[in-house]
Amino acid sequence: TRSGWMTETLLESDSLVDELQAADVILIGAPMYNFGVPSPLKAWIDNVVRVGRTFGFDRTRQGAPYWPMLAPGKQLVLLASRGDGGYGAGGPLVASNLVEASVRVPLAYIGVTDVECVAVEWDEFADERVAASLAAAEAEIELLVDRLAAGRTVMAA
Repeated sequence: TRSGWMTETLLESDSLVDELQAADVILIGAPMYNFGVPSPLKAWIDNVVRVGRTFGFDRTRQGAPYWPMLAPGKQLVLLASRGDGGYGAGGPLVASNLVEASVRVPLAYIGVTDVECVAVEWDEFADERVAASLAAAEAEIELLVDRLAAGRTVMAA
């Protein structure tokens, strides 16, 4: 039971959850800020991970008391940028890449488990490494767009 001010406070969150529920593909751009996500992205996550809206909770439920409530089949595309290199899978700094975990974990909790990550690295260096990383990311995005569009009607506005 919520009082009027509580309901009013949750209006933006409700709108964000409605938008998320309506989406088939969720596109998030996330630069790495001090190894993590920017505060506006964290605030968005805090607004869409909602008991009774995007995940259920019942302490009497056998097994896990939590379950995701979003419709299955949603695709998350995470486009990241990093000032240094080596944060991707197999890289020497992968353990310091808190961006992907900060997005993957809470969205998986609410039911978004199909995730594609594309990143540009070496941003701080402005040399051939960032140019090569950008070219590789653009090529990966082109393939990803083709794969995501396959079998779907795509409308450009």
